[in-house]
Amino acid sequence: MRNIDRLICLVLYILLISILYAIYTLPVPAKETKFFILEATGYYPGPECCYPFDDGFTAIGDVAGKGSVAIDDKNGPLRMGQRVWVEGYGLGKCNDRGSAIKGWKIDLCFETLQEAKEWGRKLIKVYVLE
Repeated sequence: MRNIDRLICLVLYILLISILYAIYTLPVPAKETKFFILEATGYYPGPECCYPFDDGFTAIGDVAGKGSVAIDDKNGPLRMGQRVWVEGYGLGKCNDRGSAIKGWKIDLCFETLQEAKEWGRKLIKVYVLE
């Protein structure tokens, strides 16, 4: 009888170890990337779009160009300095403000006025990277 008790204890021990191994090696679900659906327009940092603020710099002092994103940092969902991925546009940094950008709107900077006009006005997904 003593050998059967040892065998039962061994089987229970192996079962316990197997369960613990399965629990600790389960894949951890990836953190979902936060995104917002925002209205996006395009702008060009020249006088045609930004007069009298057409000095070529953003509100926080970065050089304005592809990747600059103007936001409403007081009432919108994004904050200054955040890196974002904009569908159809690419990587951007929230580093500018626009007088017409209120709430859940963003303005994407383009290298030419023509590119900004071609972008138009769209509802797009904006993924927050940091």
